[in-house]
Amino acid sequence: MKRFLMCSALGLAGAGAAHAQSSVTMFGVMDLGIQYTKGDGNGSVKALSNGGLSTSRIGFRGTEDLGGGLRAGFWLEGSLNPDLGTGRPSNSNNQTSGAGTAGPITFDRMSFVSISSDTLGELRLGHDFIPTHYNSIYFDPFNANGVARAGNLTFATVGTGPLPTTITGSNTVSYWLPPKLGGLYGMAMVGTGENDSTALNRDDGNFAGARLGFASGAFDIAAAITRSHFNSTATIGNYTHANIGASWDAGFAKFFALYNTVRVNIVAGTVRKNTAEIGAHIPAFEVGRIRISYAYLDDRSDDSVRNADGMPRNRDDARQFGIGYVHNLSKRTALYGTYARLMNSGQARYVVSGGVAPAAGQRSTGWEFGVRHLF
Repeated sequence: MKRFLMCSALGLAGAGAAHAQSSVTMFGVMDLGIQYTKGDGNGSVKALSNGGLSTSRIGFRGTEDLGGGLRAGFWLEGSLNPDLGTGRPSNSNNQTSGAGTAGPITFDRMSFVSISSDTLGELRLGHDFIPTHYNSIYFDPFNANGVARAGNLTFATVGTGPLPTTITGSNTVSYWLPPKLGGLYGMAMVGTGENDSTALNRDDGNFAGARLGFASGAFDIAAAITRSHFNSTATIGNYTHANIGASWDAGFAKFFALYNTVRVNIVAGTVRKNTAEIGAHIPAFEVGRIRISYAYLDDRSDDSVRNADGMPRNRDDARQFGIGYVHNLSKRTALYGTYARLMNSGQARYVVSGGVAPAAGQRSTGWEFGVRHLF
């Protein structure tokens, strides 16, 4: 990573305090691979994949020492599609109407300004990951990336994909607990859809959530919940996502566990999905690690929630097995390979990331080999 001191014309001259210091850091990830995916009954795809180990991105972050232990900061971080030379879309209002399109670089991951101190904590305003997604990142052995990510199942809401507030939220205010609380950490967040107060959907896109965890030595555990408001339709409604995750580094292996529960109140009834995942990182060859995981989705939706063929969706369960290897060539560069097999039952059509959706009740499989470089 490269660090650049901001010139006095940009900050120090106008700060009014001789002790104030400012800095900006540029950082990023480039991750590309070769991928093959197959959806039984619906064909296969060979592709140049993106983000199989870590999400490709570019970012800028900075801080200014305001004195008395107080700091001002900012963070801008956008996902990249280096196989296409484009950026990924963001969402402007936490609703389907605010979804963007891929093209120019957007800061879809993080975009906020903050005030913080080691004793008072941190206040952020802007765009950020929601509380439950932090658990999805830290307690999935595949870090929510690639064909074997837990998100193939845990991100599923009414269908097989996420709702607007499953991963990130716009127009948010969040508070983060200060460090050095004896291992306790956490945050709380609220966001708004910014709709006109006279509109029928005036509360759509509004959400609130929190995350609380404890880390000590080799052990880490955290629970989170996020609740979003949407007027009920056939495909969306009030949405609650809660999860709890843990990790334990036993030396010979690091173990992970993640449990998710999702509830969406649509017109036909309530969609309920519970997902459990276990996995591990196993050191190998001194500079590498083996990654494995197993996940199971149990659909417990109301009997009134039906598939197109009239069968209840609560029979649409799924299982996923993933295995991979990461070989570190240096602190910045790694080679990796991953294989995933996702088995659907009932009329389920869950799919490995980047894959072709299988026929109802059929398997989705995929493998990828790639290289990741940090800068």
